Amino acid sequence: MKLERISISNFKGIRAQSFEPSKFSCLVGENNAGKSTVMQAIVYALNRPPQLPTSHFYDSASPVTFELRFSGVDGAHIARLAEEARQKIAALVIEGTFCLRVQYAPGDKVAVTVLRRVPLEARYQSDAIDEAFTGKRGQGAIEQVIADFFPEFRAAQVEPLKTVSTAKTFISAQIEALPNDQFTLAYAPLPTGIASSIAPLLPEPIYIPAVKNLNDDLKTTQTTSFGRLLGLLLEDMTTDLADINQSLQNLNALFNRVKEAEEEFDNRHEKVRQLEGEVEGLLGENFPNVKVQLHIPPPELKTILNTAQIFVDDGSHDLIENKGDGIKRSLTFALLQAYVKRLERATQALAEQGIATRPLLFLFEEPELYLHPRSQRVLFGTLARISNTHQVVVTTHSPMFFEPGVTASFVRVAKRPDFPKPAATLYPVNFELNAVDAETFRLARFEHADAAFFSQSVVLFEGESDDAYCRHVAKMLDAAWDFDKKNIALVKVSGKGNFHKFRKFFESFGITVKIVADLDALFEGFQHLGATEAEVALKSAVVQKLDARIAALGIVAEPSARQIKKRVVKDSWRDQYVAAREALRRVQRGGAVDGQTIDLLDSLFAWEKDTTRLQVCTQDKQAAAELVPLLDALRELGICVLARGAIEDYYPEHIAQGGSKPDRALAACAAVTTRELAVGLAGPLAAGRASELEEIFSCLFAEIPTAKQAAV
Repeated sequence: MKLERISISNFKGIRAQSFEPSKFSCLVGENNAGKSTVMQAIVYALNRPPQLPTSHFYDSASPVTFELRFSGVDGAHIARLAEEARQKIAALVIEGTFCLRVQYAPGDKVAVTVLRRVPLEARYQSDAIDEAFTGKRGQGAIEQVIADFFPEFRAAQVEPLKTVSTAKTFISAQIEALPNDQFTLAYAPLPTGIASSIAPLLPEPIYIPAVKNLNDDLKTTQTTSFGRLLGLLLEDMTTDLADINQSLQNLNALFNRVKEAEEEFDNRHEKVRQLEGEVEGLLGENFPNVKVQLHIPPPELKTILNTAQIFVDDGSHDLIENKGDGIKRSLTFALLQAYVKRLERATQALAEQGIATRPLLFLFEEPELYLHPRSQRVLFGTLARISNTHQVVVTTHSPMFFEPGVTASFVRVAKRPDFPKPAATLYPVNFELNAVDAETFRLARFEHADAAFFSQSVVLFEGESDDAYCRHVAKMLDAAWDFDKKNIALVKVSGKGNFHKFRKFFESFGITVKIVADLDALFEGFQHLGATEAEVALKSAVVQKLDARIAALGIVAEPSARQIKKRVVKDSWRDQYVAAREALRRVQRGGAVDGQTIDLLDSLFAWEKDTTRLQVCTQDKQAAAELVPLLDALRELGICVLARGAIEDYYPEHIAQGGSKPDRALAACAAVTTRELAVGLAGPLAAGRASELEEIFSCLFAEIPTAKQAAV
């Protein structure tokens, strides 16, 4: 049995969102995005307190509603319920699914309804039946209700209906026997007396909030995470503590009067009775008719345990609160592991009796806090093992929890503008349901997962030098263009073919994605940029104009060493090379030089057309001008193509061509020390406009309509 879905409406910072926890789910996102609100919604929905504080309503005029859907509910789960409730609750389970709605109207107490089969005919519904019997007493009045409202059931009546209760039971049985087409599924009140009986059926939430003070967290009271886990661990010891509990009862009898079968016994210690009598006598001097009864709270095992102290010897024997934060946090999870191991043994014992143990839903906020990265990996393994038998939901700021195949699903929680105030939005990425895309998501290595979890937007770029140089030049142009302060991540995709994959990954998390691409992306890999049909058509027209200009100028391809090297390392070019070489060998052996052979040889140099187009765009002003409308249209989509070629073409002229890319990028950063120098790196694309780099960075730091990002 598991919580399959919870819909949350009007709760704290959530207006209306749904969360579908898997066996191991991670809630990720910035601080104050709403991750804790999702966890707390689960706890409130499962525990169903009588009322909610006014501060927990997103809109104080509307109700808070939680709708929960549980799957995998079978006879073994029904078996752990009280015998008198089993049949009624079993009737509410529809094909292994149990759906509950928990609602809090402002100022009212909780209202719990369940999704159940409801008769289509209004007079068969529970409210109508209750109204029909309102004020009716005696067999005659009850029989008259049957005759007036439910005459079709009189033939099935065998015994007299002397009470309203038996009459309602009789009518309910007749209604349940109606054909399925006479019913619909709708939320309706629980059967009488069942509201409290469903608790053992539902998962028990074990909520460990983010730790602000670990010394508080490790106190053994039941309000702390450690105390809660300690209490759970001791629950299965109850039967083994009979002698201790009997001793505590004997101790209670020494201090207090004891009631047994409505009879009170006073076997208190003589000194307790003497003290009570003495106080009563002194008080009676002024209030003669007043009686005094001394009551000393009876000792309980739980109370004693709440005073427990925890010592750790790591070379120095001392209380745990005097140790480091890491070992404090680890101790909590060691206790958790111990409890789960005990629970597994108990589960096996109950399974032999055909009873399923009550499922647990572990909810941890930032479990990685205070832990070294190596310890975080150990903790992740612990939680993964727990998730094999119980659902686990964590909020985390650690990309170490990102592991497709282990972590079943991620939900990025982000705060979005809404009315009357911002509201949390959930963006789920489920690795179990999206198995086909799992390889794409594995592209998110440590730094990419970090960007996906915590960034407002992402800029994808190609080369290893783009990151540092773009960061530096942007701030030189405008101090407000700071990628870190604006929470914009720059992510290297290592090849144009990955633009689409990375965009798909980040957009799955509800993140705005923009691109900085080299000029050659217009001619090779354009389909990966995410342009719309309009830009594809515009690009085709531009290419025709460029080819006409190439022909008019008689330009011959002159690829640079960098372009040649970039080409020959590609697998597709190698395949063409092998095929052309075999064709040449056939000709050398006397074979005919046919059209196919010429095509194979020509395929080795077909890429030179794109090289020539790059040449004309960067060397001819007219060709460069033809390109501007396409560059502008792409920039409106958040796709910034560098008109000069690659980012290195925007370095100051005196930067040496030799050396590694990172070294050259650092040298270029050191050379651009003022806004004037940064503006001078690239002129405007057309007269009267800002410099090209200013337009590019203005795009990267601006909001763009997400609807325009629909890829072809």
